[in-house]
Amino acid sequence: MDRQMQIVQQNMLDEQTGQPVPVVSVAISGDIKELLDAIARLDPSYASYCHMVGAALGEGLANIFRDLNVDQIVDGGQTMNPSIEDLYEAIEKTHAKNVFVLPNNTNIILAAQQAAELETERNVVVLPTKSVPMGISAALAFDPELGVEENRAAMIEAAENVHTASITYAVRDTVFDGHDIHAGDIMGLIDNKLHHLGHDVREVAERLTEEMVTEDKSLITIYYGEDVAEEDAQMLLAALSEKYSQCDVDLQHGGQPLYYYLIAVE
Repeated sequence: MDRQMQIVQQNMLDEQTGQPVPVVSVAISGDIKELLDAIARLDPSYASYCHMVGAALGEGLANIFRDLNVDQIVDGGQTMNPSIEDLYEAIEKTHAKNVFVLPNNTNIILAAQQAAELETERNVVVLPTKSVPMGISAALAFDPELGVEENRAAMIEAAENVHTASITYAVRDTVFDGHDIHAGDIMGLIDNKLHHLGHDVREVAERLTEEMVTEDKSLITIYYGEDVAEEDAQMLLAALSEKYSQCDVDLQHGGQPLYYYLIAVE
């Protein structure tokens, strides 16, 4: 359903002073953040709440962040890092005095920090999210009723509780983390470090998950990429659900390029 909003600024007389007072009448069908955005555009002094900016590559991942009220999505991931200017422009588009930036990749953190240094009118907090699942957990932990420092601490704690497996393939012969890798090899990484090489995507995914799941873990989330058929993703979901019955196992379409799966364990 499309959200609609009508905003009318009118003047009314203050009963005590008799002076005209601007009043904003709002008819809204949507969420509270849209209302706050509208008020901020009319009067920037109201923009004291927080917004979020996140980097993601893949329509599914971008939609997940939008559903979590991340206001600006910047295209970016392991193979396509956004520029400092891209991140700065996204920060500028927010209507908030406080902006949390979720880089969601180790290669983007520095650019995000440099973009934050260019901003003079807003308080920009760059969170050290090194993967998309870390960024999603951080966004889930955001509480609009808390202050900046309280949110920063809660979001970092949530992000650091996540381990991320990434399953991709080698495009050429190379040496990575001391391993001889050949073109076409399936590469399995945990928290950006190579842990397994193989030739079967599902097998590598299951081995990485087994390494990440410990007794204190309760949630496994599978994000499947643009090169994975939904049927194959459902088969992996069924296998992990059966093996780890103590965990909630969820499947999401990420649509990310080059990476067959991102698997979050927390």
